[in-house]
Amino acid sequence: MFRWITQHSRRIAALAIGTAALALVACTPEVNVATPGNAESTGIAVTGTGTTSVKPDLALVNLGIEATATTVAEARSKGATAMDALTKAVKAKGLADADIQTQSFNIFPQYGTSVTPLPNSRPTPPVIIGYTVSNTVQLRVRNLDALSDVIDAAIAAGGNAIRVNSFQFTIEKPDQYLAKAREEAVLNAKARAEILAKAAGVKVGPARSITESGASLGALDKAVAAPAPLAADGRVSTPVSPGQENLAVVVSVVFEITK
Repeated sequence: MFRWITQHSRRIAALAIGTAALALVACTPEVNVATPGNAESTGIAVTGTGTTSVKPDLALVNLGIEATATTVAEARSKGATAMDALTKAVKAKGLADADIQTQSFNIFPQYGTSVTPLPNSRPTPPVIIGYTVSNTVQLRVRNLDALSDVIDAAIAAGGNAIRVNSFQFTIEKPDQYLAKAREEAVLNAKARAEILAKAAGVKVGPARSITESGASLGALDKAVAAPAPLAADGRVSTPVSPGQENLAVVVSVVFEITK
């Protein structure tokens, strides 16, 4: 009877140990063991850069109209009249409706003092003495040969209410020019890899992976403005020069190592 109990107890103990082991395995996070020398972890990882210069084909001109009056209604009317004249003027120079986009419209008060304070008197609190209407638009000028005329027409139409906020040359569809830069970036990466391989006494094999980090538009080359053309009435037009736009591509390449 004692022997049976002992054997039975051993079986129960073994079963308990096995169950505990299963429970331990179930609660243990999955562990992945990588074999040393895995081909995927070897290679020469380098970056390469390629650039190309392109003449811009688009100008973004941000213009504003500001009008101030004693009432909101009067300020709005003055601003609307000036902006309407500006819009008609640039359309007459060839801009389409789709290339004229409103960027912002604001009305804000102007503060001042109602009376002139007497000497040694306490300052009076500011009061609203008028209102200013601000309306900004962005012009997309695709014909750069007409850019000077567009700017001058807008300034003339806006009069003293005109504000020139920003001006930028860019490329409307840069992807069509990036093929050369991408090719140059890969060649640049391979040249770097060959220098490293030579120093390590190995050779560069085929590329295992190529990742493009991104393409970017660089700053414009600062070129001297072109000679200002004469307007129809003999006045000198506003001189502009598009210069060159720098396009850059960066790639990350992993090359295999061969003996």
